[in-house]
Amino acid sequence: MSRIVLIRPGQTDYAADSRLLGMLEMPINQAGLLEVQQVLAQISASDLKLEALFTTPGDPAFGTARAISEQLDGLRIRQLDELRNVDQGLWQGLPESQVRKRYPRLFRSCREKPQAICAPEGESLSEACERVARVLNRAIRKYEVFGIVAVEPIATVIRCTLQQRGPTLASCLCGEDRKLVECFEASEFDPGAFVNFECVPDTIEATTGAAGPGRH
Repeated sequence: MSRIVLIRPGQTDYAADSRLLGMLEMPINQAGLLEVQQVLAQISASDLKLEALFTTPGDPAFGTARAISEQLDGLRIRQLDELRNVDQGLWQGLPESQVRKRYPRLFRSCREKPQAICAPEGESLSEACERVARVLNRAIRKYEVFGIVAVEPIATVIRCTLQQRGPTLASCLCGEDRKLVECFEASEFDPGAFVNFECVPDTIEATTGAAGPGRH
């Protein structure tokens, strides 16, 4: 059994504007720098003894991971391509509301399985979960406590799989609004289960942009 610490990177201007980050790199904004300091304070005040730190490639995740590493006496950072954000194809950079407005039929058809939503020239959350599993299962076997700095919505994929629940339709584009630092215990990371998790019924009605922004 491993303890997995999921860490939210400092926010970017894309998060503030509810734009899809996808595989783009964005610098942490001023509000995000304050969030990074809050992350450092929470880790410092906790009993967490990280043995390894993994991150989504590029900023804002790497910048946050670097600050954590410096505080923890140079804990090694591993940028893993398998932890890259969900490829949101032709949607990345667009406001969430605009994507929902352009593709209403797609969102209606995926009300019960948001895992299947896939941007043109992109990938679904389920496909992203498959590649994440390759590295997380190795880490679970190797470490008792490790951290992951991940942007949204790949962080939502990780969180939902560890919590054994499906993502909501409202979170499939920009992810869930979440705590800065979250801890989970797991003996495995099962992408097959993620595909079959049911969406919570009372959260699938927001098909026209009523969802709140996720955090990158």
